[in-house]
Amino acid sequence: MIYRSTFIVIFCLGLFTLSTSFILLSSPPQVSFAQLSSSPSPETPLTQEEEEGAGNQLAQLDAARQQYLSTWNNTAFSSHFDAFVAEGTHSGYGIYREHVPASVFRPGETIVLYVEPVGFGHQPITDTSTQDGGNSTAAPTTLYLINMTADYIISDSNGTELATIEDVPAINFISHRQNTEFSLTLILSQEEPFPVGDYIVTYVVHDQVTGESFQIDKRITIDDDASTGPLPLPDNNNNNDNSMQQLLPQQQLEERSQALEP
Repeated sequence: MIYRSTFIVIFCLGLFTLSTSFILLSSPPQVSFAQLSSSPSPETPLTQEEEEGAGNQLAQLDAARQQYLSTWNNTAFSSHFDAFVAEGTHSGYGIYREHVPASVFRPGETIVLYVEPVGFGHQPITDTSTQDGGNSTAAPTTLYLINMTADYIISDSNGTELATIEDVPAINFISHRQNTEFSLTLILSQEEPFPVGDYIVTYVVHDQVTGESFQIDKRITIDDDASTGPLPLPDNNNNNDNSMQQLLPQQQLEERSQALEP
């Protein structure tokens, strides 16, 4: 039986790093008195050998990417990496803070699964529109569609299905590049808090371009007495924020470290 009113599923598209261009806006450079007192030296132009070397490096990089895409297209659609992350800490591909304890949540707490999918398809789309007022002589551009949906299945610790949410749109966008690095955040909100106990959450992600799917099974515990939050940031010389270390009791951090030991 499907209960759509009990759970709210929100999918957030993370950063797709290969296609997005960033324009860095900076203020005019500060000019010192010493700089004003001397004439600027002209930049030394690149020699022909240097220009040829730079061109060869770019050609090698492009060839390596084409080889990577060839391998990508022969890779099964799957999750390369996934982990529970703290709500509100995900801001792009590989940018998040892990939820600790990893799979223990409070009743009513939002459950966020970060996923890095690989092997998904890129459906070519011919774009005949132009930016010069519809010049028919302009060459068409090839764009790429990425389209995924997902199902959620919540079961008790014995595998008995309690609720299912199906065919939820996860990703549907068109890109000028064949993106291979972006992340999903699969968010399950406890609109009605789960009763205390152990559960299995099964995430099934479908690639609508290739017709392939993959499944992630995660065991979680709902605990009234749990003290949860984001994994503290490491100390460093540039950002010595001791308050980050107080987000979780030391005992929980030690338990996490022990769980990660082989």
